[in-house]
Amino acid sequence: MEQARKRFGEYLHRRYGDRSTPKHYLNDMDLFIQHIGQRPPQMVTIADVDSFVDQQLARGLRPSTVNRRLSSIHTFFEYLASEEQEGKGTNPVNWQRHRIKEGEKLPRDASEVDVARLFAVLGDARDRAMFGLMVGAGLRVGEVAALQCQGLEEPPTDEDSARLRVCGKGKKERVVWVTPRWYDLVKQWLAQRPQAETDHLFLNQHQRPLTVAGIQYRLKQHCKAANIQLTCHQLRHTFARRLAEQRMPTESIAVLLGHANVSTTQRYTAGANPDLRAAFLEAMARHEVNPVAEPTFVPPTRGPRQQEVLDPELLTMMLDRLEKLPTWLQPVLGRLCRRRWQQWQPHTARKLALNLVAQLHRVWAWLLSERELFGWETIQRQDIEAWMAARQASGAKASSIRAELGIFKACVRQASAQGIPLSADLLRIKPPAQPRALPRFLTPEQMQRLTQTVAQATNIDTVRGVLDQAWFLTLTYTGVRLSELLNLRLSDLDFTGGRLFVIGGKNGHERVIYLAPALTSALAHYLTLRPVSDDDHLWLSPSGKPLRPWTVTNRLQQWGAMCNVPVTAHRLRHTFATQLVNQGLPLTSIAKLLGHQTLNMTQHYARLYEHTVKEQFETAIASIEGILAPDWPTPAVYEPSTIKDIAHLTDSV
Repeated sequence: MEQARKRFGEYLHRRYGDRSTPKHYLNDMDLFIQHIGQRPPQMVTIADVDSFVDQQLARGLRPSTVNRRLSSIHTFFEYLASEEQEGKGTNPVNWQRHRIKEGEKLPRDASEVDVARLFAVLGDARDRAMFGLMVGAGLRVGEVAALQCQGLEEPPTDEDSARLRVCGKGKKERVVWVTPRWYDLVKQWLAQRPQAETDHLFLNQHQRPLTVAGIQYRLKQHCKAANIQLTCHQLRHTFARRLAEQRMPTESIAVLLGHANVSTTQRYTAGANPDLRAAFLEAMARHEVNPVAEPTFVPPTRGPRQQEVLDPELLTMMLDRLEKLPTWLQPVLGRLCRRRWQQWQPHTARKLALNLVAQLHRVWAWLLSERELFGWETIQRQDIEAWMAARQASGAKASSIRAELGIFKACVRQASAQGIPLSADLLRIKPPAQPRALPRFLTPEQMQRLTQTVAQATNIDTVRGVLDQAWFLTLTYTGVRLSELLNLRLSDLDFTGGRLFVIGGKNGHERVIYLAPALTSALAHYLTLRPVSDDDHLWLSPSGKPLRPWTVTNRLQQWGAMCNVPVTAHRLRHTFATQLVNQGLPLTSIAKLLGHQTLNMTQHYARLYEHTVKEQFETAIASIEGILAPDWPTPAVYEPSTIKDIAHLTDSV
């Protein structure tokens, strides 16, 4: 293995030269070799990769990190298969089996308030120029460190932008434009730049080129002085977001950023959607109710989001409860639990862990007690159909049976991925039909009664009253799930941009929601009274403890009972979607706001009112009937003889 690793390193250096890519690939390979030990490459199996992935997950590493290391291992064995004799076997990395689902993450741009605070503490001309090029021209930190004086061309006039030649990632050169505002900062630095033997634009105190680590250290110092936390790459993201908000085409932004693929640029600009924001605010303006008077307010500093880690005891608990099942089941079910546990968000992991274990036991306890099963190969389709019939006879809901059947199929797919031969019929079993549920939204009349009741039942002069109004309006005006509401942090609020970041949503998908004026006012009022605490959870009770799910549920039940309106957090989510679709917002836009991956799910949430359909029909039919008479085709007039001829032809046919 050591010799193969050495030749692989030589190949990487030949291909990538002095880039950092070889170092990262070899570091990943060293971790893998350390885990499996020194053995010939042809002796490495899929099970070894399974074990490595499980070890990485147990350490709490992010899916992106694990997948990157898997990519390095995969590349290593692909190199051996094409270049070396000992690599003629199959590649032990199976992407369908080993890849970890990552979800969709939002770009981490800096808010306008944080950018302003950063530049307010930048007194050094060199540093103002460096960070100005990041936020004003979208340069990477490595590109700033590598800039040459000769790459900067002075503009013809003070009103023109300067042309700057940049050596980017992978030694790809591109041209960016520096506007007069940022070019003025560069000129101020050039006037002070000491003479040096090097042509690098930015120098340290020893007249040597400033390194990437040096630039990052300077930013860290300035952020500490400004009481904020930013990275160099966040400034680059901010540049992309600003251009997207001005509706600059993504393809043009990609050219300025030096992206080879537009899909990469789309990830940078995912948090900026000016058309969606305008449409949402216009729709909500037509549905605004009881806005709260906006107090004098200074937006809070967007500090770092406190990181939560998955509790390894939850995984241990799940695996312990599986020990009562037969030994032939435990490896497959254990790996399924490990994969599911790794994909969960910390704030919902416990609930999901308990649900998963309960579903596994309900399925397998019946199968093992009622059917003669001695291994995976003994499971037949009729066994599962008998289980489904027994569950239906016991009165279980169709939704419960569908969920449990989904868990069983996940077990089958996991077993198949581990090389266990199984009947393909096990994945063809159809779930029971689910009755079409009645709409779960609140009518406008119900929503008005509920809103008035909440306003009367909460005292906006107390922390508790302002807190209750703020989270209630957040549910009403954003449609966030209850778990997403409770996971909101101070850093997720961007008052300057009128945005709310939903981090750690369902299946790891993150999204941006826009703040309606009434919600902005309520949040601002709450934050003026929010208890001072090191805890960065947005919702804190008067005692300084984070808001709990049962508190929200109980409050909604109390308010609903007072006005005879059946309400839950999820029903408010349905109501939010229904309000938007009836105000004319397209389903595609509503899907983005709700975090749905398919329009079918959004259609389930958003229902058209009868009067909305009637108004749309009347508008459409008025347009049809309003067509001028001369535009209508003139009916043909036939002579009697002609009619007889047509009838004769028809009969002959």
